[in-house]
Amino acid sequence: MSRPRNVLWLNTDQQMTANRPGAARELPLQRKLAARGMNFRRAYTALPICSPARASMLTGRYPHNHGLTENDGRFGGRTGLEESDTLVTDPLFAEGYRCAWFGKWHLHRKLDARAFGFEGYAPADYAYPYASAEYRAYLERNALPDPIARIELSGESGTPPGTPVALTRSEDWFDFEAGSAILEGPAETHEAFFVAELAERWLRDAGDGPFFMRVDTWGPHPPYLVGAPFAGMFAELDSAASPNLVSDLKARPAHHAAYRDYWQETLGDNARDFALLSRRALQLAALCEAALVRLLDVLDEGGRTDDTIVVFTADHGDAVASNGGTMNKGGLMVEETLRIPMLIAVPGIAPGLNDSLVCNIDLAPTLLDLCGITAHEMDGTSLCPLLWRTGPLPRDGLMTEHYGLKIPLWQRAFHKGHWKLVVQEDGFTELYDLACDAAEMNNLANNVTHAGTLRDMRDGLAKALASYGDNSAPAMAFRDAVLADPAPSPRQHPE
Repeated sequence: MSRPRNVLWLNTDQQMTANRPGAARELPLQRKLAARGMNFRRAYTALPICSPARASMLTGRYPHNHGLTENDGRFGGRTGLEESDTLVTDPLFAEGYRCAWFGKWHLHRKLDARAFGFEGYAPADYAYPYASAEYRAYLERNALPDPIARIELSGESGTPPGTPVALTRSEDWFDFEAGSAILEGPAETHEAFFVAELAERWLRDAGDGPFFMRVDTWGPHPPYLVGAPFAGMFAELDSAASPNLVSDLKARPAHHAAYRDYWQETLGDNARDFALLSRRALQLAALCEAALVRLLDVLDEGGRTDDTIVVFTADHGDAVASNGGTMNKGGLMVEETLRIPMLIAVPGIAPGLNDSLVCNIDLAPTLLDLCGITAHEMDGTSLCPLLWRTGPLPRDGLMTEHYGLKIPLWQRAFHKGHWKLVVQEDGFTELYDLACDAAEMNNLANNVTHAGTLRDMRDGLAKALASYGDNSAPAMAFRDAVLADPAPSPRQHPE
């Protein structure tokens, strides 16, 4: 079989994956792609914040190398990608690909995706689709009413439940990181269906040449906006919360408890219905996937399925209803914020499950490899050996990183097998055996029984920092400490 020529990359924003009931099989896009492709069940984001993760996906590089370490350039990072940056699409443009982007961009405050050569609709900064002229045209084209959201849980906004919000006139709706609302009227008025329809129209008119198309919804990032029929899904779940929702966080870093306390103080008692919030997050994921799955039907109808690679993933996870009672993501390097869905369907490759440690920095080199195009230098590794089942990846563990959100906090995580290590700049250390403690309830860093594992994990992280050129001061200090004393007593909170 000849190599596929086209790439359809579907992406959601902040989709919860880890430590949840087996709801993925009920999510329409994942269900359909799982029957067609490889489901990577241990996929991680390079950094669990929007802009850094999105830049890592496009460049195949870690944030410490591409320079976007927070959403707005705080803590010394860059404010966004520049036109001089080398992206996965650069060699595709050289091979004559048409490249398009529809939906959320969030990679530059002033430059939209068109400045980087993409066709389509992907406005600069975070953007607010409901107020755009394109959305207004979409409503008129499809005879849809203006959308109204009726507040259900007020989140940090304090808006009383039952308050109607006219979405086309309320741009501050997206400013809140928590809460839920019910969409009155057709589900097709949701931004996910708007974005998918724009992409569908482009795809039908794309012609016969090769294409690369990225389609990004703004959801299921909170606030959770759902309507019929999705608002009735998952009713059988007593709670879609993570088991560590009840954790006291005593064995965790101080910033975990501080983040929990922020949400406890910010959200009123009537807004901390975590069972409802986590169910709404799943329902919104189902809505977004239902919008995106229509693009697979367009491929089928146009006879392009056998010539197109399809990827589905998310930029990062969601901490809703986890870790003692938090929302959003904060500076947490927990499984709930780090884990992402990742499915890749390639013509000629049998579907299946894979539990190798993979990362969103791997997607760019993988796509170029599948298209038969030589990749430029990247930190990521092509997943083709796993897709073609020819062998494991040449990777001894997986590093991920964080620089904090709102407050600076250097952290690095390292996964190897079923073990997970997290270190932060002040020396606080976490060690978890995810095989028996997937919710990270039992920090083993001070457990003498696992001293050998701790040494091995610290050594693995030090080697990864050196291998990927992380020469930040905290990284260098950690590497020096490992060389000087491979197994110091990790700093922990006093009892």
